[in-house]
Amino acid sequence: MSMAETLGVLAHRGGLLVDRPELSVGVVRAVCRPSGLELELLARRPLDRRTASERQADIRARRGAPSVAPRRLLPPFDEGIELRVGWLDQGGRAHWEFGSCSSSSGDHFEGTNGPSLRTVLRLPPMFDHVSVVLAWPEIGFPETVVGLPLPDRATVERGTVSIWKAPLAVRRAPDPLNHRTGDPAFEELAVEAGRVAAQPQVLSRGDDAAVVLTRLTAVGEALSMEILSIADEVRAHAAADNGASIAVVHDRDAVWIGPHSGSSGGGSGVFRSTAEFIVSRPAGGVLALMVAWPAAGLPDVCVEIPLHDP
Repeated sequence: MSMAETLGVLAHRGGLLVDRPELSVGVVRAVCRPSGLELELLARRPLDRRTASERQADIRARRGAPSVAPRRLLPPFDEGIELRVGWLDQGGRAHWEFGSCSSSSGDHFEGTNGPSLRTVLRLPPMFDHVSVVLAWPEIGFPETVVGLPLPDRATVERGTVSIWKAPLAVRRAPDPLNHRTGDPAFEELAVEAGRVAAQPQVLSRGDDAAVVLTRLTAVGEALSMEILSIADEVRAHAAADNGASIAVVHDRDAVWIGPHSGSSGGGSGVFRSTAEFIVSRPAGGVLALMVAWPAAGLPDVCVEIPLHDP
């Protein structure tokens, strides 16, 4: 069974690990399972608001090479040109990992937070504590070791469950409801600086389809949700489907929201879609959602998610 089909135990509530002039790095998601530690990091460089001509003038005026941070844990020569992430074993030896990376130039958003690099790493099984190593010597970011407390083995084994067997607390959608489409209230969020506000959980499920909340992060007055839709590949592809739809429910209003970003694909008979939604944090500390995925045979259901304090 893949990590995508298993709910693990929340290992870290997120937030910045390092905030330096040349780079900040924060935890977006950290989940422990007996099979390994899944760690999602987002690194962000400062936003350069200069015009293109100003940047070129600076390059012409600069003398000498930019300062490069020394290497202690990194090999003298490696193939990396961006942020490197690893972990220390008990002997202090660094094990460098390669994750799935995506980047943003930061040029497409008004008031953006700066160019970013997002990476998801799958580390070996770890419990109690891990020392994470970060390095990007080419931009002057020094090798930095950050200790993260983790759940113990018993907690992880007890709390890890298949999404097909995990507890499910849903109710039928109230009738009648006023359905409408909501306008985007937020643009880019510095999600790496937020705090995880709820445990991973199953939102809807049938015999061969499920919708899973894999992450819910509070960033100021906003909530960033990552939703996994997983189903039988033949059914989902036959419907040319992109996964579940999400609405925020308040009283008798259901406000349907479009995904801020997402990806989908299939393989080995399974269709998976991952989408990120951004909504306003509700008053009262409970997020009420309607989840719909008719193409996968799932009925419309409502679920209430209690939110942790920031």
